Amino acid sequence: MTTEADLVRERIVRMQQLAGEEVNPDLPRDPWEPRWRIDAAWVEFECGCRAERCMILHGAQAYDPVIFRGQAQQAVYDYVCDRHAPGMNKYVHYGHFVDFQQWKRARRAILMGKVEGK
Repeated sequence: MTTEADLVRERIVRMQQLAGEEVNPDLPRDPWEPRWRIDAAWVEFECGCRAERCMILHGAQAYDPVIFRGQAQQAVYDYVCDRHAPGMNKYVHYGHFVDFQQWKRARRAILMGKVEGK
């Protein structure tokens, strides 16, 4: 029986393949290869990045850091590791945020439907 977590794992592997990344379990592992753990509420990456899973996004914009945007199961970043923070800061800057922390304070709860939009 295929679980939701299995479907998400398959999507991640397909994304790697589409990006031209080789996915071969017999090759030595790259220390920064994305490895993850998925449960009912979270997608947690080995590097420390973490995103909360959700079914519906409220007012999502192109600069919002969302995994699987537009899919039935999506996830909104809650924490970004030191290695990925510079790239994430650049990403949210398109929404005129200084860094991920400022974006998180201003947007994350709204996206997740935990507060009313402004």
